[in-house]
Amino acid sequence: MKTNKEILRESFMRMRTGKWFWRMAIVMTLLGYVNSAANSLVDRFYLSHEIMTWFRYLEVKVASLVSGVECAVPSRAIALQMNQATAFAVFIAAIFGGIMLFGVSSVMLKAAKEEDSGWFSRSFAGFARPLGLAWLGFVLWVRVAAWTILLVVPGVVAGYRYSQCWNVKVENPDWGAGKCIAESSRMMQGHKMQRFLLDLFFVALAAVIGVFVLFVVNMGEGSGEAEVSIMFGLLMLVLGAFSMLLGMWMSVARAIFYTSLCELSHEKQHEENDGSGAVDSVKADLV
Repeated sequence: MKTNKEILRESFMRMRTGKWFWRMAIVMTLLGYVNSAANSLVDRFYLSHEIMTWFRYLEVKVASLVSGVECAVPSRAIALQMNQATAFAVFIAAIFGGIMLFGVSSVMLKAAKEEDSGWFSRSFAGFARPLGLAWLGFVLWVRVAAWTILLVVPGVVAGYRYSQCWNVKVENPDWGAGKCIAESSRMMQGHKMQRFLLDLFFVALAAVIGVFVLFVVNMGEGSGEAEVSIMFGLLMLVLGAFSMLLGMWMSVARAIFYTSLCELSHEKQHEENDGSGAVDSVKADLV
């Protein structure tokens, strides 16, 4: 099993490779746009027909509490309509969210393994099995949410236990949700802390960038409005670029972590096969 230091170094080298940077950027941008467009179309449809989901009602309710204006309670008929609208919105979000997670995981695994063939077509293969991907995402959400309701720590542990499900699904697209979850749980036994520390590195790096941004903003408080606007615009542009790069680096590091787990599993299986073969050989000699 590779150490986190080796994983970070290897993933950084992938990021330095221009071809993989642009491939990942293309896939993430296209899938993100499709996902956003699908959800936006649903929202616009509801707005045009004056239909409200429970998510939208919650936003209105919070705004009314802040402003002190009373918010009308929906009638039974309207509540039923809101239930149907919310269910459909969640269904669409699960469909296109699963497609996006599958595609991003696919291109990141391609980058981790440095496989040039099929990186684009494979990233959009999720459109061929949207229901299976949506079901996997739903089952994962229910399991993690159930553990989180009990206590926060078990929920975090569950999240790391199932963290390899999308990578497993990419490499085994015909597997069901239960089999992907079982395989992820098996692979993550004894490796949850290492993955947590790997994620903690990127959280700390993001925090450092955030502190730097606050420092720059405070430095420009005494400047004029025009100078502050220009500086703020440039700062947001740089911050967006850094966020994208950091997100890519973290995703590739996670993919390399998964490939390292696969290599470890293959080594253990090979050792077990060699051990069983040696035992059979001894038994044969004794006979």
